Amino acid sequence: MPRAVDVTTSSPLQLKRGVQFGYGLVTACYMATGVTALAVAGYFLSEHSSPKRETIVTTNVIKSLFVAGSFIILVAFVGIIGVLAPLKRKKWLVAYICLQVVTIIVETGVGIWLWSRTLDINDLYGFNWRSLWSDEMKKNYQDDYKCCGYLNPHDSPVLSSDSCRNADASSFGCTLFVHNFALDSLSYIYTYVFSFVFVDVVAMLSGMVVLTIRNDEERLRWSRANSIFKSMKGGHGGFATKDDDHIYRNNYEDSYAWMTPNALTTYPH
Repeated sequence: MPRAVDVTTSSPLQLKRGVQFGYGLVTACYMATGVTALAVAGYFLSEHSSPKRETIVTTNVIKSLFVAGSFIILVAFVGIIGVLAPLKRKKWLVAYICLQVVTIIVETGVGIWLWSRTLDINDLYGFNWRSLWSDEMKKNYQDDYKCCGYLNPHDSPVLSSDSCRNADASSFGCTLFVHNFALDSLSYIYTYVFSFVFVDVVAMLSGMVVLTIRNDEERLRWSRANSIFKSMKGGHGGFATKDDDHIYRNNYEDSYAWMTPNALTTYPH
């Protein structure tokens, strides 16, 4: 069976080009999700902010996007550091996979929470309109959609709005417009979140593949080294002489030098 690594007589573990390309592509996509989160947060914090947007994407949500984006980029760098020297940096690869699991759990929870908010829009945003939103937020809806109040012009209206000053028997509330805006916005957001979860899962699996290849290669090198050492030590009918023991010790130290933290050196074939 072909090995997924390139090994020469004096080189550390080198992954095959296909494995390197796949891992690099997936890690780049994963990092792109973090960059996207930062870009979206920056976009909303710039001049594109509006009272109507703030009814769905609050300032706390934007701050959370900054934290999430920064965390994802940090995790991606952990994976990159680990894959540059897999034999020596097993802990980095393990940390990368564990952090991926944390990311997947958090993002899945956020996506489910956002989706659940679309199931009870009427009660949720009715309460927000009457108790939480500022007059500026409500006026923004009334001016944009020429409505007044939530259910009707008598349901917590902002009287300074033109649509409320001119309200009559045919006037209507902003319920439908609030529902549509909230549903469209939340649907876009949780769809993107679940797409990020998909990328996270693929990135985690790629990290597990690299870790498996690394562990298999480590076991293979230990096995080869041990078998050679045993054959060298039993060179005289199974009884080692002093000279054999001296040679064995020297070869043992040389052959196991690649396992030390200092460097990966050669091992016998």
